[in-house]
Amino acid sequence: MDILCADCRKQKFWTPCTWCKKPLCEACARFELLAEGCGTVVPAYFCATCVVDPCCNPNAIFWQMKETDAR
Repeated sequence: MDILCADCRKQKFWTPCTWCKKPLCEACARFELLAEGCGTVVPAYFCATCVVDPCCNPNAIFWQMKETDAR
């Protein structure tokens, strides 16, 4: 049996959320680049909840601004 995305429950699991580890499909995963160390950039995928939470995502403020502009 295939694991379904925890957000939409329609598509197949593609990657876990970097923070909470819930399964996400390609459409629901929010891509982010995180800086770690001197010149190191790490790709990360977050769920809709974790991507806007500054405790989970150091770049959350940019996602919060994006959502505010969309309203």
